[in-house]
Amino acid sequence: MTNIYPLIICGGNGTRLWPVSRTHSPKQFNRVGEMGSLTFFQTAVKRHWDQGYEPPIIVSSMKHRKTVHQQLDEIGAHGTVIHEPMGRNTGPAVLAAAFTLMQKDPTGLLVVVPADHVIEGDLNSTIMAMKPAAEAGHIITFGIKPRYAETGFGYITDGGPIIDQPGLRQVERFVEKPPTRKARLLVESDIAYWASGLSMFSAQTIIAEYSKFDPDTVEAVRAAVEHGEQRDDGLLLSGIRFGEAAAEPTESMVFEKTDKIALAPLDVDWSDVGSWTAMYGISRSDTQGNVLQGDVIAVETRNSMVRSSGRLVTVVGLEGVIVVDTEDALLVTRVGHDQSVKKVATHLKENERVEAEMHAEQQREKTSVTQIVAADKVKMSTARVAAGETLNHNANFPCEIIMVNGAARVQSAGEARSLRAGERLVVAAGEEHQVINRSDDTVELMILEMGTAAEEDDTVLSIANYA
Repeated sequence: MTNIYPLIICGGNGTRLWPVSRTHSPKQFNRVGEMGSLTFFQTAVKRHWDQGYEPPIIVSSMKHRKTVHQQLDEIGAHGTVIHEPMGRNTGPAVLAAAFTLMQKDPTGLLVVVPADHVIEGDLNSTIMAMKPAAEAGHIITFGIKPRYAETGFGYITDGGPIIDQPGLRQVERFVEKPPTRKARLLVESDIAYWASGLSMFSAQTIIAEYSKFDPDTVEAVRAAVEHGEQRDDGLLLSGIRFGEAAAEPTESMVFEKTDKIALAPLDVDWSDVGSWTAMYGISRSDTQGNVLQGDVIAVETRNSMVRSSGRLVTVVGLEGVIVVDTEDALLVTRVGHDQSVKKVATHLKENERVEAEMHAEQQREKTSVTQIVAADKVKMSTARVAAGETLNHNANFPCEIIMVNGAARVQSAGEARSLRAGERLVVAAGEEHQVINRSDDTVELMILEMGTAAEEDDTVLSIANYA
């Protein structure tokens, strides 16, 4: 019997949903609706859990490894996890999953499932109906009848039925994000479909077809899998070899070139939730047309979305607005005018604002040192060392390191010692030492220097991945 494995690719930063979505907390790992609702990623896993599927294969960034496992545990799910040392677009991610699957199930089928879309309806019946076509060597892309002329989506045009495969259609051509006039013509043609991002094929087929068009990338990803590090939390691909793969999407590298491609229409409600207006559109509104999430009070307000991640937010006398409040950033825009939110995120990145990268809670978990006492004979500091990072410290005077929470490795004068909570270590004056955190949690410590207070803080932070 041929097995089907959902392939959930957790790439992308989702800057159009800032300030909730950020580099270290992208859209797919944020909740879809109210407090307590599942995240986009969890919803994708649950949609294909059981129902004829094997446990999923998940491809995600190394920096999100802890989040992936936490969110899987929350819904009682598990799967094969592949960690990317760097992002290389969907093509290499799909290949990494295919090579990994070939090692344990050479005849297995993959269903590529976007981690950050909202899909409602009977999706799985159509997927299961396409199983014989995938077994026969077809690469199936699933299309959705367009509801309007959207310029931000890709389109697939129907080339007619494939005689020996019921429900399967030929692909005439792909159209990537057409201008408004062309999008209208496509919708009016009645043979065009939105490209949903879902696809299905065997591991053998995708590797064979990819090899025809970019054999160098195929070989690079093959080596990245073979020379990767098998860890307790998943397979870490070889960074050197994976970095040699061309950073291109599967669609342009294979789908648009292969003669194996086919189209399967889907009858579902689908949204890629690419903006706050789209998020408002998929959410359940009250009798005033408002979507209120979190601690929100709306007075004389209509057709608006207000989302609070913590504190009380009140709005009065507004219509057609979107308000998104987080601990350290506030977004206010109008419904239908929020496509430029990504420009805000870009501006923040260009100006090296931390609000583009992480939430306030994540900032508090960064490696940092805070001086709390600076007298003539003593300097006392607290320090936090984030998971997988190291703290370099060079004290001019004898100092004592006291581990407050967690466990870390301290290297000094060529020797190394593990410190746990409540343990301490004295370091001689002038000796450079490192506190290395190989755990998955932030550790906390206290540094006590005894001598004349230094005019400048001699502590230097460096980021290194020890995990």
